[in-house]
Amino acid sequence: MNQIALLAPVLVLGLWTFTIFLVMAFGRLRFMKNPQDASHTKDLKGSMPAWVERTSDNYNHLFEQPVAFYAVTLSIALIDNFDSFMVQLAWAFVILRIIHSLVQLTINIVLVRFLLFASGWLIIAYMAYSQLFA
Repeated sequence: MNQIALLAPVLVLGLWTFTIFLVMAFGRLRFMKNPQDASHTKDLKGSMPAWVERTSDNYNHLFEQPVAFYAVTLSIALIDNFDSFMVQLAWAFVILRIIHSLVQLTINIVLVRFLLFASGWLIIAYMAYSQLFA
């Protein structure tokens, strides 16, 4: 199977992260009085609309769990021993992360976010396990 098929979800998640960055940057620039106020982002808490703060939190989250996804997926692509199911798992992870973002940016129900988060870890764990013990 072509490695591009496995790496496409990685690239899509990268573009999604960039999209969230743009939304966060728009919100911060629109509502900040002085750009220097962002020198310590903890100082911004409470000074921005809730949607801007949730977007910022989500942007940070996209550099937490997805980093493990990137490492595992790139490792599997390098090993070059995967099938269409692995590609489907990679897409499932990306879809879960996008849904996680949308939940956090809108209704922000923590239990829903946690279930999406936990499901993502199960996918990453299976992807890694399947390569180690194939």
